[in-house]
Amino acid sequence: MPMPVSSPQLPVSPPLLSGTLAKPASSGSLSLSLLQIEARYKGRIWRGDALGSAADPVVSSGFGELDKELPGGGWPTRNLTELLLAVEGVGEISLLAPSLGQIAGSGKNILLVGPPYIPYMHTWENLDIDSQRIIMARAYKPAERLWVLKQGIKSAAFGVVIGWLPQISQQMTRRLQIIARAASSLVFLFRPASAQFEPSAAPLRLVLDWARQHALSVRLLKRRGAPASAPLRIALPQTRPFSSFAEVFSPEALSPELFSSFQPNAVDRSSLPGTIA
Repeated sequence: MPMPVSSPQLPVSPPLLSGTLAKPASSGSLSLSLLQIEARYKGRIWRGDALGSAADPVVSSGFGELDKELPGGGWPTRNLTELLLAVEGVGEISLLAPSLGQIAGSGKNILLVGPPYIPYMHTWENLDIDSQRIIMARAYKPAERLWVLKQGIKSAAFGVVIGWLPQISQQMTRRLQIIARAASSLVFLFRPASAQFEPSAAPLRLVLDWARQHALSVRLLKRRGAPASAPLRIALPQTRPFSSFAEVFSPEALSPELFSSFQPNAVDRSSLPGTIA
């Protein structure tokens, strides 16, 4: 009769961890280890519940209450900043005016990509912004605006790049953010408030809305740090009676007489290679 064949016994693998290694660390040693790590990498570790600092230079917004809420104490360079507007002309140019005036005063140019109207230079001058430093790129299609934005950000000719992009994908904001990281300028995107529900790679996003008595409501939607507890109320600068949106970006400037005076400050895509280094 055939002999029964027994199943071979498989060797038992030794334990991966010995009793000593598997012993959980005590809470005291764990706490000490975290303290040691924080002490060693001081300034390089950011806690998610704290307002982030900025390793890159920042430009003061000109409003102390806003600077206190911005990581680093001002508008970040080398980063993409989105300003989400409840309506065009809510006061976005007046909000940026102190920074734009400072940068233009230092001899750097300001690039406007696809603004809804031609800038009314008298009002910009009243906001202490040197109009001779403003260059407007007329780009109507989204692809053209993105192309101009990329070239402007890459260029060393501009201290500020502002683009109006109602529609842009998260992938494109990521590309602009990557490009901005290698630049030293301020980069702002104006988008409608409805874009706050869309994902974006911009590290800083603010929602702007009307407030009473010539003021602006500023809600920090996204920043490096804990969310802002409540919107800020920013009193906008007034060098003369309040300027409406039609004065900052005036449709009347489209008349041939006024348009000719703005022509040196406006470029189209064909002339950009000669303007942007």
